[in-house]
Amino acid sequence: MLSLIFLLIGLLAFFASLVPIGIILQLYFKNRNSPVLRNPYSVAVIVPCKGLGKNLEANLRSICSQEYPNYQVVFVLDSSEDPAYPVVEAVANSVRNAGIVYSEKIPEASGKIGALISGVKSAGSVEVYAFADSDILPHPQWLAHLVAGLSEEKVGATTGFRWFFPHNLSTALISAWNMASMVTLFHPLSNCAWGGSTAIKKSLFDSLHIESKWRTGFSDDLILTEAVKKAGYSIRFIPSCISESPVEIDLRKFLRWGTGQFTWVHWYNPSIWISSLFGFLILQIIILSGIVLPFIGYIIPGLLMVSPLVFEMIYGIIGFFALRSLMKYPKEKFGSAISYFFLMPVINFLFAYHMILSGLKTQIKWGGKYYTKKDALKKIRSR
Repeated sequence: MLSLIFLLIGLLAFFASLVPIGIILQLYFKNRNSPVLRNPYSVAVIVPCKGLGKNLEANLRSICSQEYPNYQVVFVLDSSEDPAYPVVEAVANSVRNAGIVYSEKIPEASGKIGALISGVKSAGSVEVYAFADSDILPHPQWLAHLVAGLSEEKVGATTGFRWFFPHNLSTALISAWNMASMVTLFHPLSNCAWGGSTAIKKSLFDSLHIESKWRTGFSDDLILTEAVKKAGYSIRFIPSCISESPVEIDLRKFLRWGTGQFTWVHWYNPSIWISSLFGFLILQIIILSGIVLPFIGYIIPGLLMVSPLVFEMIYGIIGFFALRSLMKYPKEKFGSAISYFFLMPVINFLFAYHMILSGLKTQIKWGGKYYTKKDALKKIRSR
C-alpha cells in the first residue's frame, strides 16, 4: 500500500514537471512571429525617474529613439532637485518627442503611482498609454511590438518583462531567478502586467477608472492587472518586449528584493500566494523524499519523485534558448546556457525560501519609503 502511494505521488510529480516545459514551448511557437501594427496608434510613454540609476542616460535615450512613428515621452520627476534631473533634462532637450513634468503628491498612494498619474494627466490626446521604468534599456522595436498586441480585440493590456544579462556566477544565479519568475507570465490565466514595460489603450484605462484605483494603492501593475482581468480582458505577454535591465551584483540585496516581490503578491493576491506557497513547499518535500526512498527500497517511486530536478534543468535549457530566440538582443549578450541548466533547481528552493519569508513580513521598503501590510490591506479594501 505504501509503495503504491509513493508511486502515485511520483507519477504526479513527473507529469506536473512537464507542464512548465509545455508552456514555454507553446509560448515559443505562438510568438515566433512578432505582432505587427498596420495602423499605428498615437502613444504617450510615461517614464517615472528617481535618482541616478545605472546607465540612466542610455536607457532614456533608447526610450526616445524607438522605431515608431507617432509617440511622445513624458519623463516624471519629483522635483528639479532630484539627482536624475540634469540627465533627464539633457535627454529631453536633445530630442523632439520628450518633455518633463513633476509628480503629484498623493498621500494615499506610492510615489511611483503619483508619478504615473501626473504623466497620464499631461499626456494629452493620445490613443495608448505605455509605461516604462527608467532602468530598462529597450531595443529599437520595443514600443512597436508592445503596442501592436493591443490590436487584438480581447487584449486589454500588453506587457514585457526585464532581463538580466549575467557576467559571473552570482549574476547568472540572479538571471536564472529572473527567468524562472517569468513563467507565470506565459499563460493568460496566471499572467499580470509588469509596470516596467506595459501598454493599455487610453479608452480602456479611462473606462476602468484605473487612475482612481491607483490613488488608493501601492502597486501600479497589480492594480492595473486586477482591473483589466475583472473587466473580462486578457493581458498579453510579448517576449519581444523583454528589456535589458542592470543586474544587481549584491546577492544578499537581491535576495531581500526578491522576498519583497513575493510580499507584494502576498498582500494583493493572497489566494495565488497561498497556492504558490504550498506548491513550492510540497515540491521540495517530494524531491527530498525522492532522494531518500531508493535507499529504503522504493527505487522507482524515488526516481519519479526526484524527476522534477531533471525537468527543472531541462526547462532551464529550453527556456534559455526559446527566450533568446524571441528577444531582440544580440545572441552573444546572453552568455552560456549551461548555467541556467544547473542553476534552475536551486532557483526553486530559493522561491520556497522567498515564499516563507514573505508570509512573515509586515512592511516593505520601496523607493526610500516603508509600506506596511496593514496600510496595503486597507487600500485594497477601499477600492
